[in-house]
Amino acid sequence: MSREAISILPILVIFMPWVSLIGAAVFGKRKPAAARAVYVGGTAATLLLIVPMFPRALEGLVIRKHLAGSGPGISLALRVDTMGFYFALLLAVMWLLAVIYSLGYIHGRQTRYYCFLALNFSFCLGVAFSANMFTLFVFYELMSLFTYPLIIHDETEVARKAGFKYLAYSIPAGAVLLAGVILQFFYGDTLAFLGRSTIHLSQVGKPILLVIFSIYMLGFGVKACIMPLHGWVPDAHPAAPAPASALLSGVILKVGIFGIVRVVYDVYGVELLEALGVSLWMLIVAGITIITASLFAMSQDDLKRRLAYSSVAQVSYIVLGLFLLSPAGAVGGLLHIAHHAFMKGTLFLCSGVIMHETGKRNISEMEGIGKKLPLTMGAFTVASLGMIGIPLTAGFITKWELGVGALQAHRPYFIAVLLISSLLNAVYFLPIVYAAFFKGDSKQAGFPRNETSKKMLVPVLAAGAFVIILGVFVTVPGLPYSLVKVVVGSVF
Repeated sequence: MSREAISILPILVIFMPWVSLIGAAVFGKRKPAAARAVYVGGTAATLLLIVPMFPRALEGLVIRKHLAGSGPGISLALRVDTMGFYFALLLAVMWLLAVIYSLGYIHGRQTRYYCFLALNFSFCLGVAFSANMFTLFVFYELMSLFTYPLIIHDETEVARKAGFKYLAYSIPAGAVLLAGVILQFFYGDTLAFLGRSTIHLSQVGKPILLVIFSIYMLGFGVKACIMPLHGWVPDAHPAAPAPASALLSGVILKVGIFGIVRVVYDVYGVELLEALGVSLWMLIVAGITIITASLFAMSQDDLKRRLAYSSVAQVSYIVLGLFLLSPAGAVGGLLHIAHHAFMKGTLFLCSGVIMHETGKRNISEMEGIGKKLPLTMGAFTVASLGMIGIPLTAGFITKWELGVGALQAHRPYFIAVLLISSLLNAVYFLPIVYAAFFKGDSKQAGFPRNETSKKMLVPVLAAGAFVIILGVFVTVPGLPYSLVKVVVGSVF
């Protein structure tokens, strides 16, 4: 089998969400039921178009498609390698769950919501399938722009302020990224992703390489919510509707991480990063982010705000894994892209059910809620245990691999960061679970009815099930571990 193939399939995948957008726009006001059917169908069809690329991805093969431009890097082109496929598959699964959930959750301004959700989906897929840094930058910036309407969807004063703060971080970050792209092209002569380093120390020199690296970390670090670039996250996540929050935390933050992955493996490479000596500094930043954000999470009474700070901490697990520059560390970091998506996606979807059915959003008001929402809070409990890293959950696999990676990198002291993080996760998640099931009188609390609609409950339970499935059936072919091993095997 040829290692590269030309196919129109990546274009069809990126285009399919536009079918959903057109359906939502055309039928939105006149036939809302038809609009919702088209949107769910279009999202499901996108997933079905991605799946056939799996055999090539598992073998480490590549699918390409040129779109526009003729320069060595200044072109719009698509390239589906194993890493891109893995990220696109995760995007599609999470998006489908969020869309189904939205059918029961979103009651106002539906046409606008579904249109912008479709745009974001398309642009995130474009990032996943980008063949070069220029294409990635274009899709990345479009995604950043059209995330804003999702954050301000409820049009409250809090939402508007959160949206403004998001733009205040994202727009300068985009300008910084553009500077990095220009410098990379000027000194490296190409922006293409080739599965290996495309710029070289002997040709460029250490100072310039450090400048370009720092620029990329600043630009992508805003979406990856690396401290102190995280400031928009604790405001945007609580302000956005619950399904949008699940996507913000579960996958949109990972778009920034995906950019860092491309920088680490396709622009610099492991050997060059070791030569530059930047890994320890990035590990320190990741460690500080993990611990500090966890401490902030402990003090939040607003459930979604606590989850937002938790996301800031958890996303830096991926940064930690990447910059250990060891095979097991990379496995742990890349696995956590999916593991965190399902764990935190479950938690945010559960928070939406709680708010939708009870009107409560503060943790101090949730005593006894597990007696009225047992399935929802059961899923919340499973995801919480995953975040702590309890065995038989996805979170345990992440922390195990990261611990082994720290030993491989001869940096065992970062195991202490993982242990402290697990303890802090227990401190701010377990009291919620305990209060929900073992404290308070649910009747006196005023919770109106049992559980929620199937449209919302099914995605919650499905996302929660993935937390267990990915923790128990770790090495089953086709699950993230198999794909991640291919990626890691190609760079070490």
